[in-house]
Amino acid sequence: MSLDEKFLELLVPKNVVDVFEQLKRDKTDIVPSIKVEELVDENDKKIKHKVLVNKIEIAVGCDGIGHMQFEREISRHSSYICDKGKKSTYQFRPFKEIHTAKPPYGKGKDELKKAEKEGKIRTLSISTIRDTIFQKLLAKVVSEYAEKIFKAQIDLNSYGYRDGKSSKDAVKKIRRYVDEGYVYILDGDIKGFFDEINHDLLVEKMERFFIADNKLILRYLKRFIQVKKIPEGKSTAEKRDIGIPQGGVLSGLLANVFLFDFDLFVVNTLMKTYEFRYIRYADDFVLMFKAPEMLDCVFNKLVTFLNNEKLKLHPLRPTTPDRKAKYSEMLDLSNAGRESLDFLGFEISKKFLRIKSDNIKKFSKRISKTLSDIKVFNFDSDDAHNAYFNLVVARINKKITALEETIDHENGSCPSCKKLLPKRSWIGYFMMAKDVRQLRDIDTMIRTTIYRDYRKRTHGRHLDKELLLKRIMGIKFVTDSYYEYRSQMREYKRNHGKIEYCQNKKRYYDHHMKKIVIQPPCE
Repeated sequence: MSLDEKFLELLVPKNVVDVFEQLKRDKTDIVPSIKVEELVDENDKKIKHKVLVNKIEIAVGCDGIGHMQFEREISRHSSYICDKGKKSTYQFRPFKEIHTAKPPYGKGKDELKKAEKEGKIRTLSISTIRDTIFQKLLAKVVSEYAEKIFKAQIDLNSYGYRDGKSSKDAVKKIRRYVDEGYVYILDGDIKGFFDEINHDLLVEKMERFFIADNKLILRYLKRFIQVKKIPEGKSTAEKRDIGIPQGGVLSGLLANVFLFDFDLFVVNTLMKTYEFRYIRYADDFVLMFKAPEMLDCVFNKLVTFLNNEKLKLHPLRPTTPDRKAKYSEMLDLSNAGRESLDFLGFEISKKFLRIKSDNIKKFSKRISKTLSDIKVFNFDSDDAHNAYFNLVVARINKKITALEETIDHENGSCPSCKKLLPKRSWIGYFMMAKDVRQLRDIDTMIRTTIYRDYRKRTHGRHLDKELLLKRIMGIKFVTDSYYEYRSQMREYKRNHGKIEYCQNKKRYYDHHMKKIVIQPPCE
């Protein structure tokens, strides 16, 4: 069956509804609500439970239609998607662009302004909900096809925007190669990759990759890359002559398709001539050597290849670099070199794997912002003090472990499918780090920040250290969560050999257990 035929088979209203329901689950922040629903347990008994998954945050596109309105009109939207999709007349609406700050900057207008001055800005594209669903249906067909090709040819090298692969997998692999002696690093960064992708070249690559006979699929992929954009702060759409939307459902896949020839050049040509290891995540990649002599030669070959692809590598870092400029780098991670590689939020060297300082600074700003958002100002009574510290404990814990502590589990595993539950929290992402001193410093920072916030609110009132610690003793220690999560992973690996994660996102709040319960069956 061709890709076109598979896509046409998907274009039925039920699939549109299913994709929308999955989108809601993906964009749901689990918080308690007053709503109650009746569920059937495994013994066919009807049980009423409080619904916890009630805060759905789906960005609104240029049509102004939010998820609630879309759901009310789901029948009309389903018919539109299926009818237009089959007739090859479906058109994407312009994508709204928004700017977000990169680490170490946090959220908010002030942080965004600071980030803009330093060039630490990421532009994301927001599609309408209808277009997001259409992209997801399209992606289901082309992703499965693409993944077979990637798995066969570059499975050990490409980690971004792929099912079953993650940024943490890439970091683990790099750390392993460092231990094997690949300590001379070429850290490459493609200049403005998503904004600089040439449309003619991408179309040519798509036709070759997805087979030109799949005319319907290719027609929609072409429309996607050419979709108009509405820059932040503007109300009219502009033509997109170069680059692809960043943040779209199809964006990562098409980025991998565009760089597939580059991957093959590195793997099938350069790696057969020079001994090194290669890891790529989106537009960031590293080449790892056991000796430094060939780095310059290989770098020049990469520059030449990418120039032919109408892309540019950032130049190598000079002796006196511009503080605001971005550079590719040659690093010596050996004991003699004492350098480290910054990659996907981690600092990697022969001696350590730790959290990048920018990410710690950003987390620190989140803690400060969380405290500043607490609306308790009058401390004339004990009730006010209690209210303040109760809010501090609840909100800071959520920043550290999100809702992990509320989920019903069996030593970190799903009670239904017995697979490990993914840790969707800040410390959950960084629990690969080995420098525990950093985590202890973060614990100290959290408590120091609380003390300063309290003194500021009470106009310099002194609070005895022992009393403060008693007041906030309910706050989780980052270090304790780190050791607990790592212990769960070790136990799971000991019992099952290979770590597998539960993918079930259907969760509800059991008010008797006071826990978030995962609703079976798991996939």
